[in-house]
Amino acid sequence: MNVLVVADVHGCYRTLKRFLQLHWLPQESFLIFVGDLINKGHKSGKVLSYVRQLQEEFPYTVHVVKGNHELLFTEAVLEGHSHELVYKTLKDLTRREVPIRKSAEWMRKLPLKWETPYLLITHAGIASAARNPYNERSSRGVLHNRSSLRSVGKLQIYGHAIQPAGKPYFNSASKSWGIDTGCWRGGGLSGLLLTYEGIVTEVIQVPTDPSDL
Repeated sequence: MNVLVVADVHGCYRTLKRFLQLHWLPQESFLIFVGDLINKGHKSGKVLSYVRQLQEEFPYTVHVVKGNHELLFTEAVLEGHSHELVYKTLKDLTRREVPIRKSAEWMRKLPLKWETPYLLITHAGIASAARNPYNERSSRGVLHNRSSLRSVGKLQIYGHAIQPAGKPYFNSASKSWGIDTGCWRGGGLSGLLLTYEGIVTEVIQVPTDPSDL
């Protein structure tokens, strides 16, 4: 099986649909999302429903890694925190009749990584200075980190930080790919297609659909 990794979707439903129509063969590839399915974009509810439907249809091959925006959502819904970024998403879920608490419970249980002997996929990468990279509240943890990464002995893929060049970027020192290109602001939805052994066979970038802006 190959591995198709998708960057931060941020509510860009039509762009995601186009991305998968063009590049995903369900019988041939794992499909891994690096988190931040929601917020910022206009169609978080549709993205959530679509991705959860894919997981139900392909439970062994479709996986979602938790992002910091999933954490924000669970804090708002389950813990009563106030997060301005979540308000629009809550309104969108309500309008589309997407269950809010069930969605939050699903997000709360999302894993912080997807890993094989050759690949490590997290939302924000393993920071060079992180003492506990899997601490959800840490600014250097895999949900929030924006500092340099360390090599972990296998290929790392992460989203979270929009790449300055506007396309996925490989850092040879940490052996890591940053793939977020800011779909929600017009940078396109990016990703990587790899062999199971971690060899990149295609760098993908699908333009943001105008309806998602």
